[in-house]
Amino acid sequence: MAKYVVGAFGALLGAFAGVWLMVAPFALAYQPEGAGWADPTLTDFWTGVVVLAVSAAGLAAYSLGLAEELRERGVLPRRRGPSAPAAPGAPPPDDLERALMPLIGAMLRDLQEEQRRRDRAAGAEGGDPR
Repeated sequence: MAKYVVGAFGALLGAFAGVWLMVAPFALAYQPEGAGWADPTLTDFWTGVVVLAVSAAGLAAYSLGLAEELRERGVLPRRRGPSAPAAPGAPPPDDLERALMPLIGAMLRDLQEEQRRRDRAAGAEGGDPR
């Protein structure tokens, strides 16, 4: 769990650094007001954008990992996905089980009877019943 917290904190610090790179030319006044952007301003700004984007992705990934770790430990409740609606006309599972029980019983009786017939035939021949 600590790896997720440390990673998220590091990504947050990276995001702050990216924002600072974006605003530093204006906050420190080395970009003249109303003038076209100088090369250092362009470099700082776009570097800040990239650092901020990478840090935001890292922060999201570490936060999702932390949330999953907390779900595994039982601290956060598990997400419940939307339940799939039953097919129209399909009986509820209880009714389906009740409907299939006679069929399963009949199949079991047939299999047992078939096994008895094979055993009798093998016994009459004097061979191994298997």
